[in-house]
Amino acid sequence: MRIDWYTKAVLTVIAVFLGVLALRPYFSPDAVAHAQGSLTGVQVWYGDVASPKFFDPRTGEVWGYSGGKLESKSKLTGVGAALVKEK
Repeated sequence: MRIDWYTKAVLTVIAVFLGVLALRPYFSPDAVAHAQGSLTGVQVWYGDVASPKFFDPRTGEVWGYSGGKLESKSKLTGVGAALVKEK
């Protein structure tokens, strides 16, 4: 029967392509997962929804925004020390 031969051929092609997709990561693992981005560790404080502040504990920098624009940039130099305003 011609239909039986066609069905077997189509199923064989599908099985081959599924096998290629399943085995591809073992032969060319080019995708690298990055769990941490550039903003990892940055803390957000919303005193007001329209003016959030961001703090990076790695560098001690504090950014203040108002209306979507950078309003102030400061740096924490030590625990308990005053913020130093940057230009």
